[in-house]
Amino acid sequence: MWAFIGLRSAADLFYYADIVWFYIRLRISPEAIGPWIRDLRIRELHKLLPLLPRIFVALPFPQVVLLTGKYTSFDNFVFLIFFAPAQYTLRVYRGYGLFKRAPNTETGIGRWLRAILGFLPFILAAHLYGALWYHLSLQRELDCWFYACLDATVGCDLSQTFYYFYCGTETYFDNVLLNITHIKASCPINPPNATIFDFGIFLYALQCNLNSPNLGKKFVQCFWWGLRNLSSFGSNLQTSLYMLETFFTVLVSISGIVLFLIYLNSRVQISKQRSDQRKLRHKMHMMNPDIDLWLHKNGLSDQKLKEVIMKNLHQKLEEHKEVDVENILSLLPIIHQRRIMCRLSLNLLRNVAMLENMDEQVLIAICERLKPVIYTEDAYIIREGEPLDKMLFIMQGTAWSYTTSSNCNICGSASGSSNIKCLERGDFYGEELMNWASKLTSLSEFPISTRFVKCQTKVEAFAIRAKDLKGVVTKFWWHFSKGFESSQLEQLESLAISSLRAIRCRRHARARARTG
Repeated sequence: MWAFIGLRSAADLFYYADIVWFYIRLRISPEAIGPWIRDLRIRELHKLLPLLPRIFVALPFPQVVLLTGKYTSFDNFVFLIFFAPAQYTLRVYRGYGLFKRAPNTETGIGRWLRAILGFLPFILAAHLYGALWYHLSLQRELDCWFYACLDATVGCDLSQTFYYFYCGTETYFDNVLLNITHIKASCPINPPNATIFDFGIFLYALQCNLNSPNLGKKFVQCFWWGLRNLSSFGSNLQTSLYMLETFFTVLVSISGIVLFLIYLNSRVQISKQRSDQRKLRHKMHMMNPDIDLWLHKNGLSDQKLKEVIMKNLHQKLEEHKEVDVENILSLLPIIHQRRIMCRLSLNLLRNVAMLENMDEQVLIAICERLKPVIYTEDAYIIREGEPLDKMLFIMQGTAWSYTTSSNCNICGSASGSSNIKCLERGDFYGEELMNWASKLTSLSEFPISTRFVKCQTKVEAFAIRAKDLKGVVTKFWWHFSKGFESSQLEQLESLAISSLRAIRCRRHARARARTG
């Protein structure tokens, strides 16, 4: 007994530590629970509510039951039937939840552990119901003995036998000899007699002599009884008219059905997950050549970049999001998108006459505002006579740039003087927009397109809108000041003042961050 109390108390230390750790977490981060509650008293009560199940789980019920049974005549039946199973269930629930989050099903060990966890609820429930069956069997035999003592022909005094039935320590009866022959005759077990006393589902436990000190025998038999009847939904149990026995049998049957449904649902979910994983791997395998082709066309042979793309592709497919393989950049986070776009378009920007000798900081700012666009074959990108609201940099495909104001000639180069020009990879259109933005002119002087731009094939390009280009010029106005006219001096002065204020605000913010 003392060995059990010591081992059980040592196991309880983990639950005591959990209570202390949870309480410390509440003190360290009080806003984690109930941040919306204004009343301090209700807030404190709301904080302590999660502690209640932890305290209940840590209570030493079995130790108390053993000690009260040994040194007093206290009837511990209610504690063993109700409180101990409830505590055991809560402990199993919390422990099972932690174990279930641990395994990674992608590994071999994880798959085995997941399979074991699928059967774990059956095993734990079988252990619980087997222990209850064992305790109720002994209690049922004690009930029979009490009924026998009520019969005057048996010849036992209930007041004298009470402590012997419960292994009490009443010193007055330590040396009293009790003849139990008549009591056992009134409670026949082997062979049983249901007309005298019907033990129902507890008869097998008494016939197997489970009240012997052999712990291994008791443990195995009780576990087997629980597992067998849970798996058969209690269909083989022949009960007596004892109400608690009937209730216990119903509970076994319902628990078996619920556990089976839980296990069946988990297997269906696992099967669905595996099917989804197979479909996901197939989709990624089908998209892999397109990604390799895109990387090759753009001269991006970095293996780490491909790993980032595949990782984000896997995540989007898992979340059942639409994936546009034609727009590979959409598969990447914003940081990676900007980095790749800067890498691809930095040299393209230097092809623009105004940006040829521009500071790299300005070019990076323009790159960060570029947007990837895709146009289908024969689609019009820009029409003649419409406002030129974007500047275009061709990355893949071919587009025609032409005008209807004169006769159309055959396709020429981007730098030629013919009416029809071919815009291919590395070419751009809309330099007039750059000239307009660099002069800080008003919207009334907004450039109008003098040419049509039409796709000959599918075109992938980077585009920057007029307002974004204007924002870059406003931010880095001193790099474009050579193109400003004398009439714009007041505007330049206001821009300079705004820039100085922004620099001063940033310095103050950094200083506050360091001192704070």
